[in-house]
Amino acid sequence: MCEIHSAPPAACANCSTARAGGVDRRTFLSAATLAAVAAVLEACSGGGGSFFTGPSGGALTVSLSSFPALATVGGVARVDNGNGAPTALVRTGSSTFRGLTMVCTHQGSTIDVVGGTSFRCPNHGALFNSAGANTGGQQTSSLAVYTATFDGVNTVTIARP
Repeated sequence: MCEIHSAPPAACANCSTARAGGVDRRTFLSAATLAAVAAVLEACSGGGGSFFTGPSGGALTVSLSSFPALATVGGVARVDNGNGAPTALVRTGSSTFRGLTMVCTHQGSTIDVVGGTSFRCPNHGALFNSAGANTGGQQTSSLAVYTATFDGVNTVTIARP
């Protein structure tokens, strides 16, 4: 019973404060709304942004002989071998390469190589070309691009932040 108005606490319309350790409806709804707004804002900001900027952990050294897809110009391969942040390498010329993050800029999913020449997000269908530009599906920004340096023989070093 409400100590002030002689009604059950849940039914007492005159009480705006919690009784017996509970929370009134107005306080609960205000707190729940603020929590929901905070969650939406956090999701929109990328949850700290780490997956929107691509892989980290310093340089990645790639042996071309380990990735047959990179033997021809236009070839694309995932080169991180599942260790660390997902990273792709694209052969753009006989001696030039481009490193790309394989993290979708929409919600941070690891994207897949499609047809050996482009990328697709398995979660929302965003499509990216071998330059990292969004070309369809879920509208999102381009993939992060990393400088790739070829030693002229068999090794490419990808500079990752």
